[in-house]
Amino acid sequence: MEAAFGATALLHPFKPPNPLLLTKAKLPDNAKYPSLKRVHSCSFSSISTNKELFLSEDWPHLLKLSIGSGNFLLGQAIHAFLIKYNSPNDAFQGNNLINVYAKFNELEDARKLFDEIPVRNTITWTTLIKGYLDNEDFESVFRIAHDMYFYGEKFNEHTCSVILQACKDLIRGEQIHGFVIKSGIEDNVFVGTSLISMYSTSGFLNEAEKVFENIGLKDVRCLNYMIFEYGKAGCMVKAFRVFIDMLSSGLEPTDYTFTNIISTCSENVGIEEGRQLHGLAVKYGVINVTSLGNAVITMYGKLGMVEDSERMFYSLSERNLISWTALISGYVRSGCGEKAVDMFLELLDQGIYCDPGCLVNVLDGCSECKNLDLGVQLHAFVIKVGYLCDGNIVTALVDMYSKSDKLKSAKIVFDGFSNKHIALFNAILVGFMETTNRDDDEDAMVLFCQLRLGGIKPDLVTFSRLLSLSANQACLVKGKSLHAYTIKTGFVADLMVSNALITMYAKCGSIEDACQMFNGMNGHDSISWNAMVSAYSIHGQGKMALLLFEEMKGEGFAPDEITILAILQACSYTGLWQDGLCLFNEMESNYGIRPVIEHFACMVDLLGKAGHLPEAMNFINNSPFPDSPLLWRTLVSVCKLQGDSDFGMLASKKLLDLSPEEAGSYILVSNTYAGLGMLDEAAKVRTTMNDLKLSKVAGCSWIEIDNKVHCFVASGKDHPESREIYAKLDQLMDEIKWKTSDTNDAHLIGEIV
Repeated sequence: MEAAFGATALLHPFKPPNPLLLTKAKLPDNAKYPSLKRVHSCSFSSISTNKELFLSEDWPHLLKLSIGSGNFLLGQAIHAFLIKYNSPNDAFQGNNLINVYAKFNELEDARKLFDEIPVRNTITWTTLIKGYLDNEDFESVFRIAHDMYFYGEKFNEHTCSVILQACKDLIRGEQIHGFVIKSGIEDNVFVGTSLISMYSTSGFLNEAEKVFENIGLKDVRCLNYMIFEYGKAGCMVKAFRVFIDMLSSGLEPTDYTFTNIISTCSENVGIEEGRQLHGLAVKYGVINVTSLGNAVITMYGKLGMVEDSERMFYSLSERNLISWTALISGYVRSGCGEKAVDMFLELLDQGIYCDPGCLVNVLDGCSECKNLDLGVQLHAFVIKVGYLCDGNIVTALVDMYSKSDKLKSAKIVFDGFSNKHIALFNAILVGFMETTNRDDDEDAMVLFCQLRLGGIKPDLVTFSRLLSLSANQACLVKGKSLHAYTIKTGFVADLMVSNALITMYAKCGSIEDACQMFNGMNGHDSISWNAMVSAYSIHGQGKMALLLFEEMKGEGFAPDEITILAILQACSYTGLWQDGLCLFNEMESNYGIRPVIEHFACMVDLLGKAGHLPEAMNFINNSPFPDSPLLWRTLVSVCKLQGDSDFGMLASKKLLDLSPEEAGSYILVSNTYAGLGMLDEAAKVRTTMNDLKLSKVAGCSWIEIDNKVHCFVASGKDHPESREIYAKLDQLMDEIKWKTSDTNDAHLIGEIV
């Protein structure tokens, strides 16, 4: 090595290294650098006595090689050679050396070199400024730019572009913009792109648009950046317009172009548009770029096209963690929780380390498929790697436990996180909604008040879930309080909140308030109409439901599965069986809705309540679900209601054959036999159930009195006033027996109760 460069003492004195380390430099496999004249290998031992000639001609290429390979020692060695052989310290040499030291973050040395150059030019100043920019020393950027102006050096488009990248506030940015206009280079594409970046980063997209329009000849980089900025601002139409202009102008889009446009529009793009973008990326030969492939996987996942996401994933020659996360996220969005979990396990087999973003998606997958075992293991892993301080991870854990009906575990995670936010509170609300323990429902409002006092503001999801809790609990007072708070905060105007209010009032028994809420809305969506139709349905107002259904169609809203189900229920509750039958028969032909099992169950109920039990039984046998316990359970219920022992016995036998291990079916059949006066048969069914050691979770009823909810279960004695309640119940039973002439009927009443 000394033969090549002379004594090591002649190396540049800033940071003297051991030149022997030069032989350890390894270049990237795909590195592309200028070919070196008269050199046949990277080993300098092969350099002959012509080394001086070789280095004097090719030292700029070697400096590029130093930067490209990350070998700072090589750059220092070339610098030492230039000093040793008294190479002229002109601007060209100085610019190259300053660039090397700046690239390796040796800015003090770069500044010394800068000061030693006798004659500097614009490139000299720009190179040093760029070095400080890359190291995010923005104050030094402006200080050197000021010196450059003071010494009368000319600013070119590259200098202004570099300085603009250091402008993190609008005031300085506008000053530089004014200087650019004064210099007459405002239409230059390099300067214009930097101005667009400066204004958009400062939150002034309109100003960025003006700059964009004034640029003379736009290049792909400029157009890509504008697409990116429009994407960040959610301006999908404008981003598409720039993309179309790019194609029309003859410029060839890059992988970065497609990544930006697909990422921008993935939330709102349709299936056909998504496929067209994918096809264009294939046409221009950039689809195998990993970042673009990840964007396509994400787009298909958001569109619910799981198979297309999978094909894109497996077609990538190189995948990274983002690729895996995008596919897992797509599975979760499409309700394929088990696939998401399987993909995560495959990821672990590949030895890929997960980041918090990936784990959030996997936890969402566990929530979707109710895989509590894996969720608990992931919780332990999160604790082990120290991710429990991540807000998104904590929210996903709370959501997972909540949806698995483990509210206590969700509360432990919730209480253990100090930096609470509204998304975390919304997640634990799911636990309050899912739990079967009614005592916990009281805590939701208490917790809500505590968060409000802590300065956490509710959002649309908060009100929607709290109103759903009030509706499920039939707490009208609590629901009205929430309604008042939505008015105060302005959220009442949002469709999501308004729809939740309609449902809350309907389930709390106030159809008038539900109607008032519906009629007072500025606009409706399909959920609004469905909520109001369901409100009329559960209140037994079938004709009003049918009238609203016709009005809904008149307003241009197409009914969906939920609409049809609500109308069928309304017809069933009010005896409008012919209207219900007519709607069922035309739902597929007129509305394109294929009936599902809930529609069939509603029809069985409708026919049975109308007294058409033979037709109801034939309807089940001819349906796509002849062996569905749900349909036969519905038929047993209507047979009991109609008092038909023949069909009741047939339906009961069929039901027990289909679900021999379901306690609810035995209880229903037993009560049906008792209601039909077949007490011996009822006793046999109960005995069989006991022999099989089957038990059913007790049903729960509740009532709200003075803003307090009182819960009751069959034969329960947990209520503090249970003694008085049972005394009143005995009194009522005695009055029923006294007023009933048929003692068997009185006994039946006691059995049913």
